[in-house]
Amino acid sequence: MKYTIRHPELRRAVKFLSGTVLAQGASAVAGLLLARWLTVDDYAIYTITMILMGALTVLTKGGVHLAFTAILGRHWPDMERASAAVTAALAARRLVSLLILPPFLGLAAFLLIRSNAGAVLTGCLLLALVGFWWADMRTRVVDQILFLAKQTTRVQMLDTALGLARVIAICGLYVVGWLTALGAVVLGVIVAAVRIGPVAVWIGRLLPANRVQALPDDTREIRAAVIRQMPVELFYVFQAQIVLFSLSLFGSTVDISGYGALGRIAQLLLPLQAFSYAFCIPRFVQGTHRIIPRLIGLVALCSVPGLMLVVVAMLSPAVLLWLVGANYADLGEELVVCTLATALSSTAGIAWNLVAHRGWNHWAWLQIPVGLVWCTVAPQFLDLGSILGALWLQAGFSFGLIFAMFIDIASAYRRGSFSV
Repeated sequence: MKYTIRHPELRRAVKFLSGTVLAQGASAVAGLLLARWLTVDDYAIYTITMILMGALTVLTKGGVHLAFTAILGRHWPDMERASAAVTAALAARRLVSLLILPPFLGLAAFLLIRSNAGAVLTGCLLLALVGFWWADMRTRVVDQILFLAKQTTRVQMLDTALGLARVIAICGLYVVGWLTALGAVVLGVIVAAVRIGPVAVWIGRLLPANRVQALPDDTREIRAAVIRQMPVELFYVFQAQIVLFSLSLFGSTVDISGYGALGRIAQLLLPLQAFSYAFCIPRFVQGTHRIIPRLIGLVALCSVPGLMLVVVAMLSPAVLLWLVGANYADLGEELVVCTLATALSSTAGIAWNLVAHRGWNHWAWLQIPVGLVWCTVAPQFLDLGSILGALWLQAGFSFGLIFAMFIDIASAYRRGSFSV
């Protein structure tokens, strides 16, 4: 007898996750090809630029996205209300970007020049960062509407097509001898820009034809979330940059490149992150009953792939190291620590995101003092100029996130925000 999944939500989740494995798998393949084909120096520059792109997204999106999702969760499926929330969210993100971009680009220039990128290359990469920010602004907050509207498959198909196109383009650049750090970065910006059109059309079909003005309550809630979350977002960026600083100041471009190559292996968990945003968060932000059992179940489910990656790294490290090429074949111990750090960070991040997207991020700032204590203690017994030391430093930051999450859950329970 042929087995079929009868529950519509479960069937949709399995279909999305299967497609996302292909979409994010294409992204992982692209990263692995770049690790193999770029020179060590070029890959170090590419690694720094990718980390900077991620930091820029965190700084301009974090608090806005949390409040926006919480508003949608309370009022869904009121599309007039959703349109008003979109207006408020985009206005808040533009204001945040205006304040963040100038100093951020200055920091980016320093890190790139420190990694031996010339003035012309640095200028081009800074322009690419601005282009990426513009594309990200247009799609990466408002697409939460598509997830709540159960149009996840459509988004997944788009991302799959773009991911495969990027892999083909990378192969083409390699064949003709034009594959460089700048070419790889610009290609990523182009892919982000192409995503804008389809997402805008699909969201336009759901929302009212005329843009609804932002409501004062939404604007206040989003701005309050941004103010409350910004110190935490800055600390997230600090976490990533302190690793780069330590490797840049005490290590070499070879260490930066090796750190980046191992990060490509960590990309194997990207489908899990996409799944959590598309299914776990929309499911968790609605309702006030059985919150803790739901949280435990979702986090347990999402932790399995990370644990499997750690097991593979311990038992067959050569399999994973083969993916990044001969330049990094001797990083066996570093690989195990990298997968441990990745699994811990992924599980902690998903758990915290579930809680924070209900608007329960009042104590998120506690990550900062915990993290600063770790930064003070870690150099006493870690070699921060080595890949191993940088990875252990990175892993330790997850405990601050876990601590803040538990305090936020306890605080929400005392406020009566949910029942066990």
